Amino acid sequence: MRCNIWPFLYFLLYAFLVFVFNESILFYLTIWKCEWPCGEKGCDSKDLKVFMISDTHLLGERLGHWLDKLKREWQMKQSFRHAVSIHKPDVVFFLGDLLDEGKWSNSQKFSEYANQFKNMFGDVNRAGEKPEIIVLSGNHDLGFHDYINPEIVDSFRREFKRSLIDEVYIKNHRFVLITSMALEGDGCRLCHEAEMRLKELRNEKAPIVLQHYPLYRKSDGECEKLDYLHEIDEEEIYRERWDTISKESTEKLIDWLNPRAVFDGHSHKMCKKRWTSKSPQDSSSKDYDFYEYTVNSFSWRNGDKPALLMVVINEENILVNSCRLPSEFVQFVIYFISGAIACIFLILSWCNCNLWPLRPTRKNSLPWCNNTGIKNE
Repeated sequence: MRCNIWPFLYFLLYAFLVFVFNESILFYLTIWKCEWPCGEKGCDSKDLKVFMISDTHLLGERLGHWLDKLKREWQMKQSFRHAVSIHKPDVVFFLGDLLDEGKWSNSQKFSEYANQFKNMFGDVNRAGEKPEIIVLSGNHDLGFHDYINPEIVDSFRREFKRSLIDEVYIKNHRFVLITSMALEGDGCRLCHEAEMRLKELRNEKAPIVLQHYPLYRKSDGECEKLDYLHEIDEEEIYRERWDTISKESTEKLIDWLNPRAVFDGHSHKMCKKRWTSKSPQDSSSKDYDFYEYTVNSFSWRNGDKPALLMVVINEENILVNSCRLPSEFVQFVIYFISGAIACIFLILSWCNCNLWPLRPTRKNSLPWCNNTGIKNE
C-alpha cells in the first residue's frame, strides 16, 4: 500500500484557512464587537464619531527585525482597515509617535517614512473623503525637546500639514492640536511660538485638546478604569517633562483653554482621569470640570493590549468607549493548537495509512490512501 498526494493538499488547505482566520477574520470578529458609546438616546446623524489612535511607531531602518516590522504593520493595517469599514468614523486623530525613527532621519528619509504612514492609514491631504485623517507629532517623530531638529519640524509640517499649535473645527466642534515638546516653558524659539499661539486661542469656545504627552500626573494611580481589561499600573512614577508635560504647563493649558476634554498618548497605557477645580489641592480661580483620556498604543510592539478609543461628540456630551484589538497571545495559541492538530493528521496519514485505527479495506478505506493492493472481496 502507498499513499498519494491528498494528505499534503489537505494540509496546505488547512494551513491556509488557519492563516486567513488568524490574520484577518479574527481581527474582523474582535473589532466587530466594539460599539460606539451612543448613550440611552442612541447616536444621531449630527453626532461626530471619532477614532483616537496613538503611538503607531512605524519602524524604520535602524531598529527592529524585518519580520517584526512586517508582522506589526500587517496587524495595524488589518485592524485599521476593519475598524474603518465596520464602524465608519467621521474623522481619525493620530495622537503622535506616528513613526519610530522620525527623530533620527533627514528630510529625504522622513518623507519616505511619512509616505509609509500614508500608505497604511491614509493620506492627510485627501479632500472630501471619509474618514478624514488628522495627525499631530510626538517625540519619536520630532525628538524630545532638547534634541528637536528644525529640519524635521519643517518636514513634519510639509508632509502632514501641521504646525506647532493648530485649531480645527469639525461639525462645529473645536479642536486644539498641541505639540507637546514645545511646552517646555524654557523660552526657546519653538516654545515661545507655541505659547504665543495658545494665548491667541484662549477665552473662546471651549475646545477638545489633543496632544501627545499626558497632562501632569505622578502616576496612573490617579486613573479610573476604561474597560474590564484595563490594569492600572500604580508603581511607575512619571517624570515631569519626559513622561508628562510639566505641572506649570498643565496649569497654563487649563487656565488658557478650559478644555471640554483632553486626549493624549505617549505612555502606551490607558488612563481616564477627571480634572475638577473642586479638588482640594487645586489653586486655580477658574472653574473647570473635564476628563483626560490617555490612549493605549495601537502597536503590538508596545504590549499585547493595543486599542483605540471610539468617541461620540455632541453639544452636550463627549462619550468614550475603548476598542481592544486582537491579542497576540490568542493568535499564538490558535497557531499552536492548529499546528498540533496538523502534525497528528500528517503522522496518521502520510505514507503510512495503516497507523490509522481503521485499517483500510474496501468498506472503510481512507480517501487519500491508494488501496489497489487490497484484494477486493
